[in-house]
This record gives sequence, structure tokens and C-alpha cells, in this order.
Amino acid sequence: MMRNPPMNDDVMLEIMSYCPATEMAKFRLLNKECNKRSYEMSFINRHLHRTNSFLGYIFYYKDKWFRNRSCFVSGVDEKEIYRINLAYLPPRCNPSIEACDTHHGILLCVDDVFKGGRRIPDYIICKPATKQYRIIPNPKTRFGTVATGLMVISSNPFRYKIIRVSVTGATVSRDGVYNLACEVYDSDSDAWKRLNHLVSSEFSHRPVKPAVSAYGCVHWLTEKNNVMRFCMRTETWSIFPVPDDVTSDYYNVMLVNYEGKLGVIHSSRCGKGSNIWVLEKSFGTSWVKVKDTKIAAVEDDCYNSQPIWFPSNDTVSRSSSGRLSLYNMSNNKYRYLHTKQDFYPSHWPAGKYFVPFYSNYERVCFNRNDDEGKERSERGTRDGTTEEKKKYEEKLKMILMQVIVVVIMLLFSSLFFISPGL
Repeated sequence: MMRNPPMNDDVMLEIMSYCPATEMAKFRLLNKECNKRSYEMSFINRHLHRTNSFLGYIFYYKDKWFRNRSCFVSGVDEKEIYRINLAYLPPRCNPSIEACDTHHGILLCVDDVFKGGRRIPDYIICKPATKQYRIIPNPKTRFGTVATGLMVISSNPFRYKIIRVSVTGATVSRDGVYNLACEVYDSDSDAWKRLNHLVSSEFSHRPVKPAVSAYGCVHWLTEKNNVMRFCMRTETWSIFPVPDDVTSDYYNVMLVNYEGKLGVIHSSRCGKGSNIWVLEKSFGTSWVKVKDTKIAAVEDDCYNSQPIWFPSNDTVSRSSSGRLSLYNMSNNKYRYLHTKQDFYPSHWPAGKYFVPFYSNYERVCFNRNDDEGKERSERGTRDGTTEEKKKYEEKLKMILMQVIVVVIMLLFSSLFFISPGL
């Protein structure tokens, strides 16, 4: 019995270039070589073009009135202008970006508003590419947030989870151990669930660096150079250290997603190079060194230069307090994407203001009632697109009523002025 010959790698990559990003993970499991090549920038550019998708960064800053503003910086073609921002959110909304699922283009924003004389935030889940949003129920916001993570669990049906860690009244012991509250929001139940308190010395009362998603978990780097991992499936915590070769320099160590794996990158000061380690196994704790990358510092500021994101395995985006740039590790060339504006202090790294972002233009269903076109669920939550539709329909009804009234008045008035000869 003859076996079918294995599929050529180039043919498989050609097929993958037409697949939605959410389905590509299945193909990457079939072939190790295709998996590697599918993370190269040449393939990613082809895939973006064929699937009507884009990648880049949301530039998030405060204006001179201290209101939050945002715009989009393309990561592929600096000539392309995408009107991706948060201006479509509810009127008088001043949202801050708390978490992002980078590879699905989904954001979690929080808007502090006054309700009944108290400052109560609105938690807003949104997809800027399709201008959709939904205000979800609030967690227990009495105490300050320490860490937030967002992950899309499935695309069809659309489901996501949010993890929020906050301080409590009994915050710290003599040993520096914090008693932290943990809450998980599941879009399926449309409610927050309180987990057992997290008793740890890794998270302090200060917010930590943004979470990084990999292997179905969200990860945070702590100031003690350990990784706190939360599994979205089992809703459990675990902790493990960064590679032994990484120094205790917290500000030069960063968690990244590299080829779909959790990675750690350590950047030496003033362009002496960066080393990358990855976890080869989903729930492993041992690191494997990938490569040495001699990434030269951005000329105008080597001290604050730091990596932000690996859009591909041969390209890394880096920022300084002056510029955002793409560095090609194959030819050692920089391409500048964005020059510093006067929106943030010059001594702060620009990476604080850029949120990596990948998205397509396909609408998602933020709640079960979205497809039926209902503007509110039984719980009173709302979807931004249906709310706009409601306002439009109400305005249209008012105009139609006014037209009908005018027509009726004209008809009645014409009865008294009809010529007898007619």
C-alpha cells in the first residue's frame, strides 16, 4: 500500500497564508519547519495582505488637559494610516488601557466616572478595528488594581476571560507577604468570580508590568525576577524563576511572546546585546536559550532603549524616550516608525505608551444578544454598536413622526381651501 508523499513546506505555507490568524495555530502544530517559517516577517506580511489584517501599536498618551488619547502606528508600512483609536467609546469617556489580547485585537479599558457622588469605574471590553464595545459588570473596585490580564479563550464561539488582582485591607505582613484578592470574569457567565486570596510576596501594592499570554496562561514578571503564571483553564496560580543567567536588573528584563512561546529577553545597557530564552513546554519551568542578538541602541537615547514586541522571529520593535523603531536582526537595520511627541516626559521610555496590536476586521459577538440585534441584555449591560443603532432609530422615528404630523396638517388645511370649481 503506497503512502501519500508529505506535503511540500512551501505549499503548506501558501495554504496557511490564507488562514485566519485564529486557525493558524492548528497548522503550526503539523510541521516544525513551517511553524518556524510562519513567524518570519516575509510570511507575516503576505498573511496580513491576504486576510485583510494589520499589525502595529496603539500610541496611548495624555494630552495637555490630562485626558487619555490614542492613535495607531502601523508596524508594517509607515505610509499606511489606520484610523484605529478609542474615540468611538461612549461620550465623555476617558478610558485607560488596562489589558490587551495582542493577537486578537481585543482591549480592556477602564473609565473612571462619578455615579451618585462616588467614583465608580466602567469596565469596557472593545475591538477598535470594528468599533465594537461593551460595558461589562464591575469587579470589586474598592481597592487598587495590582495586575490585570485578558485572554480570548475561543473565537467561535467568541469567549474571553479577565483576571484582576487587587490589594485588600490586610495587605502586608512583617515578612513582606501580601494578601491579594483575585477575581475572574468569564464572558460565558457574564459575571466576576472571587477566587481564594493570593498570599504572596511577589506582587506588591504597586502595579506590575503588562501581562504576556502564552500556552493558555497569562504571565507577569515580578520585581524579584520571578514569573507569576495564571492558567485561564484551571484558574490556578504557579510561580517559577527567570533564567539563571539573567541578572537581577528588573528594568532591563522583560517577558515577551516569541514564536508563540513565553520568552524572556534581557537587554544590556547601551547596545551591548540582548539574549532570549523561551519555555519549550507549556507548563515547564526550565528555559532554553534561543540566540544572542546584538541589537544596537537607538542613536538618540541608549539608556532608555528597550524591546517592546516581537512581531516576527527576525524583527523586534524597540523604543527609547525619543523614537519607536523596528530592528531587523538579519541585516542589523533600523526602521523608525514614530518620533517622540511632547505628550510624555522625555525621561520615560516610549514603551510605556505603545500597546502592541494585531487585528482583523471581523466583528465579534461580545454577548449572546449581539447577533439578534438587541441593544440590552436582561442584566442591563450594553453593546456599543447596538446603542448607536438605538439612538439612530429613535432619531429616525422622531423625524418620521414630524413628517407625518406635517403631512396630516397639510391635508386638513387643503380641505378648507379647495376651489369650488374643482
